[in-house]
Amino acid sequence: MAAKYSYKGVKGSKYTEGSVEAINKDEAAYKLKEQKIIITSLEKVSGKEEAQEKKKKTKKNKKAPKKVPIHEVITFTKKLETMVRAGLPILETITMIEEQTEDPGLKWIIGKIHQDVESGVPLSDAFAKHHQVFNNVYINLLRAGESSGKVDLFLKKLVISMEKDEKIRSSIKGALTYPIILLIVAMAVIILMMVYVVPVFQEMFANVKGGLPATTQAVVDISNFIRDPLGGGLFAGLVTGVSFLISISVKKSYKLRRLWHKFILNLPLFGDLIQKSALSKIAMIQGNLTAAGVPVIEALDISASSIDNIIIREAMVDIKRGVFSGENLSRLFENKKTIFPTTFTAMVSVGERTGNMEEMFESIASYYEEEMDLTINKLTEMLEPVMIVFMGATVGFILVAMYTPMFQMGETL
Repeated sequence: MAAKYSYKGVKGSKYTEGSVEAINKDEAAYKLKEQKIIITSLEKVSGKEEAQEKKKKTKKNKKAPKKVPIHEVITFTKKLETMVRAGLPILETITMIEEQTEDPGLKWIIGKIHQDVESGVPLSDAFAKHHQVFNNVYINLLRAGESSGKVDLFLKKLVISMEKDEKIRSSIKGALTYPIILLIVAMAVIILMMVYVVPVFQEMFANVKGGLPATTQAVVDISNFIRDPLGGGLFAGLVTGVSFLISISVKKSYKLRRLWHKFILNLPLFGDLIQKSALSKIAMIQGNLTAAGVPVIEALDISASSIDNIIIREAMVDIKRGVFSGENLSRLFENKKTIFPTTFTAMVSVGERTGNMEEMFESIASYYEEEMDLTINKLTEMLEPVMIVFMGATVGFILVAMYTPMFQMGETL
């Protein structure tokens, strides 16, 4: 006697459910695929099933990739959303995207997802096996799309969410790139002057009567120290070693990492930038998960895990505990004023009163995204002239110090 399986899925653009008889789960999945049903759930309800044959392992690839570039994941999700919205069968869609994908790691993952879906595993569960690429937010939104029969809608939300997240990351990198380049160039110019230019002047002034002026002598001493392997070389090695040890200690020690994150959060403009990017990300995730019907406590837990800064993450964990105890979300945010400003709290409070938290969180995300852009502009406007002035003042000081003895010699003559 064949076993009976209960299924849920999507056929065309409509949600469908029912039961099917088959000798095992593989045959049940095959029958449903023949009916062009995208399986979201397939469970045995009665009867005895025959043992399923184990599939031979293919020589396709060796190991799962540790990481896949975010732009590749965004492109993959866009293609998936477009094809699902067009009504293409999910297995055909996955096959087509796998053929078009160039990144070997993502190609391997798509192949595994295809195998799992083909054997009757729900789409979200197949994605969940690759948590190193698809995070909790991705899986929960995909699961919500399956259960509501609106996979394409939630895939579109995912694309928007990932693109905004990537924009935040790129904006922060862009704001810091130019000042860092300027700093590197400035340090390179100063070192070159100390190693090659100052020694030339030092030889010229070797026999100056009365010795060199204090500023000139200081520059010459620094140049000698830098060129001496036991001086500058040892110092450079010591600085590199200490920096490496501090970096390793911060990575391994939670307390040190927490102190470092707290220090960064309190920096002028830099801390403001990190805070606003985190608030935008939290609001964006909360809005999407609320739309997906994810419980508030679980949504807060997912939001907390997506934040890198320990201080902000701990604040989110405290808020989750408060919600579990039955307190209002807006009141809990208000208790963390150092992390969540009055504007954030007030908008959450309005969302609670109107019952439209999804829309309110979207508004909060947009507001802090704009605020973050303004902070980035301020940071760039401040850092660029500071670095230029630093470079000009340092090089100018060295040149003046080197030419001062020549002026003195001219006055004596």
